[in-house]
Amino acid sequence: MTKTRYIVLEGCEGVGKTTQTKRLAEYLRNRGYSVLETKEPGTPHSPLTMTLRGIMLDNQYDAEMTMASREFVSQAIRSVHLEKVIKPALNEYDFIIQDRGILSGLAYGTGCGNDAELLLVLTSYSLHTSGIDVAHPGELYNDVVYLTGNVSAGRDRALASKQEFAAGDAMESKGNEFLTTVSDNMRDMSAMFNTKTVSVDGKDKDQVFADILTALKL
Repeated sequence: MTKTRYIVLEGCEGVGKTTQTKRLAEYLRNRGYSVLETKEPGTPHSPLTMTLRGIMLDNQYDAEMTMASREFVSQAIRSVHLEKVIKPALNEYDFIIQDRGILSGLAYGTGCGNDAELLLVLTSYSLHTSGIDVAHPGELYNDVVYLTGNVSAGRDRALASKQEFAAGDAMESKGNEFLTTVSDNMRDMSAMFNTKTVSVDGKDKDQVFADILTALKL
């Protein structure tokens, strides 16, 4: 058992994960809690993971990227993040607030054609080698907040925002059919986690945040 409450915000493109992650971390800090705010895949706390994120998601590499190679890069990012960022932070912070995590990895990884059981085995190996002792990857997080919304509208919002890569994001570039598959995968796989589902459709950012606080009993 750790004193740290580990919360991950999940969801498909454009549902506001990054905005709400930052807002939740700020809300908790303003109430006197120590908070580690992080992100997967790729966190500013580890420059290596940001370099690997670019290789995995920058659309300029997509034509060369294979199904297996993208997954291996994703798992490399997770391994570094778990061992170098998360493991040292457990018991050092009151909260870890994270933008995306294992649920996204499973949903996008299977959406790209990989076998779900293989992804769970690889993730379990990363957890084991990092020294984090959980029986199943779904037990890593105390809470997963799953933000749901219209897939097409979310992709439109994501594309309209400032783009991370000049050539575009490889996942967004795969289109609505792919992202609908990912969204369906995420919905089904969310049962592996202690998941609270919050819909964003028809709500402003303040209402979504209020719903998140209610779901987390904060």
